[in-house]
Amino acid sequence: MASSSRPADLHIANALRLAKEDLDAAKLLTAAGNRFGAYHLQQCGEKLLLALLTAEGQHAERKDSHRLDVLLDKLPSDNPFRQRFAPLTILTMFATTYRYPKDGGRLPPMPDEARMLEWADALGGILNDAALHFGVDLAASDRLGAARTDPPRL
Repeated sequence: MASSSRPADLHIANALRLAKEDLDAAKLLTAAGNRFGAYHLQQCGEKLLLALLTAEGQHAERKDSHRLDVLLDKLPSDNPFRQRFAPLTILTMFATTYRYPKDGGRLPPMPDEARMLEWADALGGILNDAALHFGVDLAASDRLGAARTDPPRL
């Protein structure tokens, strides 16, 4: 069945679905002691913010796409996710932290598992609430858009 969704509908829905996959990957990798769990937490946050910005009619410049703080600043103050996201902007550093060895060949240590799971829980709560607001079934076909595209408000 072809989708009658507008691009914003699909963008929001599929950004949330990809955020869910990043969150799942982060949890699996964290449980295995793999440092790339942190990268997937950052990616989850990035995709969540991009979905929210799409609903706001805001475009994120490619150069800013990994910068959760910059993306968050684009959300209006009356968007209820703005305040919830503020403590998660620390995840920005994990967009590139583990891509290559640093000077001298060292790798930065992975954040402790408890902290990673705390971030994962916070992102999971935001993801579930965003999916509820936009009417997105996270397990549905990627051809199904969001039921609503109106931005959340306090």
